Amino acid sequence: MRPESDSHGRELYECFECGARMESGGTCDCGGELRHLGRSRDL
Repeated sequence: MRPESDSHGRELYECFECGARMESGGTCDCGGELRHLGRSRDL
C-alpha cells in the first residue's frame, strides 16, 4: 500500500525508478518516467 500524499489537490507525480515525487510530469532527474499518482496503476 502506498503512503498517503499531502498534495491537497495539486498534481503529483512519482518516479518508479527512485521514488522521487514532483509536481510536474515528464522525466525524473534519474532518467525514470514520472507517473501521475491520481491515475490507476496495474500493480
